[in-house]
Amino acid sequence: MTEFLDKLPDGDRSRFQSFIDVFDSLGTRAKEAHDEFKSKEASLAGERASLVADREMLRLEKASFEEAQSRFETESLSLGRDREELLKLRLDLVSAKQELAVREAEIRGGLVLEREGSLAILQEQIAVFERQRDRLPGELAARRQELMDEARKESARLVALAQQHSASLQQRETELALQEVAIQRRQEKVRVEEDVVKTRQRNVQEDARLQAQALLDEKSAILAKHLREIERLRKVVDEQQVELDGVDAIRQVFGDDPQRLLDESESLRAQNKQLDRKVQELLSNQSQDDAKELRTQRDALQQSLDAARGEVFGLRQQEHQWQRSVTERENAETMRVVLEKHKALLGSAVQELRTQVDELIDQGKEGTVFPELTRMDKDLTLRVPTEAAPILSALVGDLQARIAYAERGKQLHFSREVLQLFMGGLAMSRLHVFQGISGTGKTSLATAFCAAIGATCKVVPVQAGWRDRADLIGHYNAFEKRYYEKDTLQALYRAQTEAERDKLHVVLLDEMNLSRPEQYFAEFLSAMEVSEDKRFITLMESRPASGAPVLLKDGRLIRLPSNVWFIGTANHDETTNAFADKTHDRAFVLDLPKHGPVTQKIDRPTNGVTWSFENLMDQFDQARKMHEAHVKKLLGFIDASRLTRVLNDDFGLGWGNRLEQQMIRFMPVVLECGGTEALALDHMLASRMFREGKVTGRHDKRADDLLRVHDALEVLWKEGKLGGIPSSCFEAIERDIQRLERGG
Repeated sequence: MTEFLDKLPDGDRSRFQSFIDVFDSLGTRAKEAHDEFKSKEASLAGERASLVADREMLRLEKASFEEAQSRFETESLSLGRDREELLKLRLDLVSAKQELAVREAEIRGGLVLEREGSLAILQEQIAVFERQRDRLPGELAARRQELMDEARKESARLVALAQQHSASLQQRETELALQEVAIQRRQEKVRVEEDVVKTRQRNVQEDARLQAQALLDEKSAILAKHLREIERLRKVVDEQQVELDGVDAIRQVFGDDPQRLLDESESLRAQNKQLDRKVQELLSNQSQDDAKELRTQRDALQQSLDAARGEVFGLRQQEHQWQRSVTERENAETMRVVLEKHKALLGSAVQELRTQVDELIDQGKEGTVFPELTRMDKDLTLRVPTEAAPILSALVGDLQARIAYAERGKQLHFSREVLQLFMGGLAMSRLHVFQGISGTGKTSLATAFCAAIGATCKVVPVQAGWRDRADLIGHYNAFEKRYYEKDTLQALYRAQTEAERDKLHVVLLDEMNLSRPEQYFAEFLSAMEVSEDKRFITLMESRPASGAPVLLKDGRLIRLPSNVWFIGTANHDETTNAFADKTHDRAFVLDLPKHGPVTQKIDRPTNGVTWSFENLMDQFDQARKMHEAHVKKLLGFIDASRLTRVLNDDFGLGWGNRLEQQMIRFMPVVLECGGTEALALDHMLASRMFREGKVTGRHDKRADDLLRVHDALEVLWKEGKLGGIPSSCFEAIERDIQRLERGG
């Protein structure tokens, strides 16, 4: 449109500018309506996800209740086994009595000599057995009563728990039913709003078509007006041609050279002056008669001179008329040429505008909606060769050396601890947040890591005005029938192509908290919580008529592939926004320290590499399986610790399932990379519990509360034999105590 405006004359440019402004306003209105619909749809999707989570929680509670019932049945079986043991003891007692009777019969049968020696022993045995006999019923009764009491208590507890769960389930089912009704109403409302949006889009397209037709009619009228003006000027040119023909006739009468007539006039004037001088001489030298004759000659010459002057004046007037006629004719010819060129240019512009409008209307029928993604289907077909990453025990050292020389012109140094945590974060979450003061290498760590391992890195600068996912991945233009594919969308699609599916890909969101990630990144946060086969982002509401890229599901959904990580850099000042819990709890957060002096020499790697994504994931899985039981045992120890009670009682904080699952993925990789349990646990506690708004940064707590947490941490580290101290957690606590003491 800008090139078309530049070609138009100044007088017509403003009219076309108004038409383009109307087009832009109509497109903006359509986009706003579409964005509003998408925002409501995203909100509805979030509510649906919450409903699914509630249902999952109900299922878990039902499973817990069934497990309690199973325990009760197990206790009942155990009680039955105890009863069987009592019966066996009774049988043993009867057998003992029978043996005693036999021995008494033997003694009575004639064993008199042995009777005196064994009588005392038999009496003692009889007394022992009798005491056992007397004691066993009491013990059996006590044991039975104890087991019955325990069974009754457990039964009462299970019944109460069952009743409580039943009431809770009924209440949840009622709430779910109400929520389903509300969701159905919202879905109906969304469908109505979608119909309204589609109607608005059709109205906008019809208004645009009518305005384009009106503008074409107006330009056609202007063109007709210019044609009439050209015709009038042609008539003027014809009249001037007639006058010019008259001038040519005069030239034929008086000669072709008007200058010659002027020269003759000047010659006659000079002769007149000479005659005047002669008259004066004659007057002075001749008689009175001669003077009279000379006067007569003078008068005749004067008349001749006047006649010559009249002819010269007439010739000058004719010359002036000739010159003016020639100028007017030249001007008319110039005007005719200009108008003809203007007519040709205007006709070409009108035709170009008509062609552009037709192309915009028919573009969806003739081309693809996703031109760049379709091009990738054709170009990215040969797989890029990859190689296995080093084993995790040697990976950090190799990575440290490669990062050091990844960027030309400077050497980057990151400590082994930072890289160990970073590798654990890769296994834990697909969203990373790098924080720190300016110059700590937040952006450099991401870009150098990609350069070091042959990963693809796409830098996306976040703008302060971003509000929804269209700002991140692009949007569909219904008028042009084309999707504006932004860099993030292209990066997601490239990662799924046959050529690059075994590579690691990073989307670097530079200054990601200039706007709120909970808004423009909301759909990505939700998609990261579900299984990979359900991890899709909706691009369009309906499948395009033709030309859909092959890797889009139904031609309108793009998968969030597992070989893509989002890394955001964040500064904290008056121009940025704080991260909400929704973002913070799903991300791996790494505070990068200020670089110290490099104390060790690092050898430059001699070869470049491209790590295999599948190989790296296999190593992460092996590390998890190797250490999972140990990590779960450690989490159980932490859950029963004093620290957990203090956080729960004083701060209302607890361990969620998400944090436990993240620890199970995070800690094994840190350990395999050479890190310690203390390093991994200290980082997770500091980034999740001891951040602003959780334990620290609160105005409803005092320094004594923080000191109790400090003491509980010390006890946890000592009893767990973790080694060292939780330095990151202690620093956060001490910093907040100083703030409270200053009255902050």
